[in-house]
Amino acid sequence: MSLNSALLSMLRSAILIGGLVIVADLATLALQQRTTAQEVLDEFNAANTVMNVVLFSILGAMVARQTGLFYLSALAGLLASVLDAVVVIAAWTMAPQPGGNPPVDAYLLQNVAFGVIPAAVSGFVATLVERAAGGPRSR
Repeated sequence: MSLNSALLSMLRSAILIGGLVIVADLATLALQQRTTAQEVLDEFNAANTVMNVVLFSILGAMVARQTGLFYLSALAGLLASVLDAVVVIAAWTMAPQPGGNPPVDAYLLQNVAFGVIPAAVSGFVATLVERAAGGPRSR
């Protein structure tokens, strides 16, 4: 696979999984608008974080398997997390969270960390597993 086609495949996967993360985050925001209990809000945030980590891990493994380049997994995680952060921050400006919105810079940093780290680790592991199994599979 050439680098151009690998980058295109990575971008397509980042937009796809980034869109799923956006849906999960916006659904969590909608659920948080309906409740005022702090323990319920904390549970929604925990479930959202788990969903995000799982989706970004899937993204990393998917990109590494498609391209054979694990560092593109980290780039895909970065692009998807920035896309997600932009949409969620825009949603906050239209409908603030109960109790106020967190600082934008802290949210962006947390979102990028929860996107890049799982994607890079799962991409690296997927690459190692594929190499240990005897190279890339035929398609």
